[in-house]
Amino acid sequence: MTVETSLSAIASEPAGRIQSVSRAVRLLMLIASGETDGTAKELAKAAGLATPTTHHLLSTLVHERMLAKESTARYVLGTKVAVLADALERAVTAPEYLLEPLRQLAATTGETSYVASWRGGDIRVQASIEGHHPVRVSLPLGPYTDAHARATGKLLLAMTSEEVRRAYLAAHPLRALTPRTITDPTHLEAEFEQIRANGYALDEEQFQPGVSCVAAPVIDERVAVAAYSISAPSPRFAESKLRLIDAVISVAQAATSSASRKASARRDGKAVQKRLGRSGKALE
Repeated sequence: MTVETSLSAIASEPAGRIQSVSRAVRLLMLIASGETDGTAKELAKAAGLATPTTHHLLSTLVHERMLAKESTARYVLGTKVAVLADALERAVTAPEYLLEPLRQLAATTGETSYVASWRGGDIRVQASIEGHHPVRVSLPLGPYTDAHARATGKLLLAMTSEEVRRAYLAAHPLRALTPRTITDPTHLEAEFEQIRANGYALDEEQFQPGVSCVAAPVIDERVAVAAYSISAPSPRFAESKLRLIDAVISVAQAATSSASRKASARRDGKAVQKRLGRSGKALE
């Protein structure tokens, strides 16, 4: 590589970023997503990289045990990825990059706001900020019960894989908490489909009488890595329903990485544009 091409490669990257690291991460994400057959040729094509460059990056990742190469010449995630995953699973509190949008949500809406994620095969509230209204909803941190009846729970269940969803629901009975709680599995699956179409979830007195909630996902590489929610007394929620829905969606999108937002916009541009109708539901 000449000095000119080297400087050109550095200049093409945003300030503070190293091109080779960005490329290696891109390859890791492609392998994790399963979007290619996992061979160097297809990975190079999907990542927009030269095949020799891709081979060098893949060899380095194999050496560091972030990847492994199978006898079929297919690359898969390596053992060190499990170390990263385990560290993430043990993180019981929300990182700062999720807390700042949470503060914004609470300040903008005045309602109790919280962020939750999947941890250890369960849903866990990682941070919560109470609203400033005289009458407000309180929410404890920690284990999250009855996900089938709550906005955040339904959202994260709808957005996860079918295997994870089935395992969770098999271990957590669909008990009725209010007259509005969905306890029929077929009805609940239809609710999940509607949530995926809308891009948000509602709980209007399904978990607790007099309390309504809305939740929206933080999407990274098409995975719901967290969810923001607000809870409010039902009369006040009904008065500002569309505003509250839009506030939660906006904050969730702001917390998503810019690269992920661009990719999502390319794939779902039309769906995003008509996300909300006057009724608060996705337009057909």
